[in-house]
Amino acid sequence: MEHFTMNKLFTNRQFGFLKGRSTVTQLLQILDDWTEALESGSRIDVIYTDFEKAFDKVPHRQLLSKLKSYKIHHTIIKWIKNFLSGSKQRVRVDGEFSCWADVLSGIPQGSILGPLLFIIFINDLVDFCEINPKLYLFADDAKLYCHIKDILDLDYLQRSIDNLAKWTKRWQVTLNIRKCKVMSVHHRRYSDDGAIPNYVINNIRLDEVEEIKDLGLTYDSLLLFDKHISEKVNKAYMMLGVIKRNFEHISRNCFVTLYKSLVRSHLEFANSVWYPKKEKLMSIN
Repeated sequence: MEHFTMNKLFTNRQFGFLKGRSTVTQLLQILDDWTEALESGSRIDVIYTDFEKAFDKVPHRQLLSKLKSYKIHHTIIKWIKNFLSGSKQRVRVDGEFSCWADVLSGIPQGSILGPLLFIIFINDLVDFCEINPKLYLFADDAKLYCHIKDILDLDYLQRSIDNLAKWTKRWQVTLNIRKCKVMSVHHRRYSDDGAIPNYVINNIRLDEVEEIKDLGLTYDSLLLFDKHISEKVNKAYMMLGVIKRNFEHISRNCFVTLYKSLVRSHLEFANSVWYPKKEKLMSIN
C-alpha cells in the first residue's frame, strides 16, 4: 500500500478501500460534476455496470503480472503468489465427487489483503477507457458517464463502453450485462425528440431506468432523492417501533444509545449528498 500511495499509482477515480475516500466522497464529487454540467443544458447519460462475482473471478496469473508492472518487489510478489495458490476445489452431484482441481482465480474475501489486491487489479480500467467520458470506481462498482451535448458525445460514450468490455475480456472477468443499466440525468424542463440511444455491451442493449440505487443512495433522473428519504423515514419509524415494543422501561441514556445506533445511523447516511432535503428527516426527531 505504501508503495502505491507514495508513488501515486492508484487512480483518483477509485474510492473503495482507500483512506480518505468513501461512498459519500464519490457521490459528492460526481453529483457536483453533474450539476455543473447540467447548468449548460443538455443531459448526462450514465452507464451503471455490474461485474459478475468480481472478487471470485480475478485470475491469479494476470493479477501477479499487474503487480510486476507496478514494480512491486519480487519477494512480495512471491509471498502473494503463495498466499493465493495451494487451494483446491471439487464439486458433488448426486453424492458423487469430481476430481480435485487447482483454484486458479479468486481473491480471498474477509482478509486484509483481499480488497487491496482487487483495487490493484482493476486500477488500470480508468486509463483503458476514454478520459471523457469519465469512469468512477468503488471497488468493483464502476459507472461511466458523459455530458451529451451533440451526437459525437454519444459515440464517445459507446466507444468507452466498448473499451470497458474489451478490458474485461482481456483480463478474464465477466460483466453481468443484464444487470447493467443506463439512466439519462437532466433538468425537469429538458426535452429531447428521442429516447436514450441504444447503448450496447457485446451487442446486448442496456436497459433504461428512471431511478437507480447507487452506493446505497437512491435518486432519479432529475437528481431527486424523494424515494431515498421516504425509505429512510420509514426505516427510522420502524426501528423506533422496535425500541418502543422491546425496551419500554429503559433509562434515558440507554434509549439515546439505541437511538443513535438503530435510528440516527439510517437518517444520517450520506446526508451531505441530499442535504437540501435534510429538514424532512429531522422533523421526525
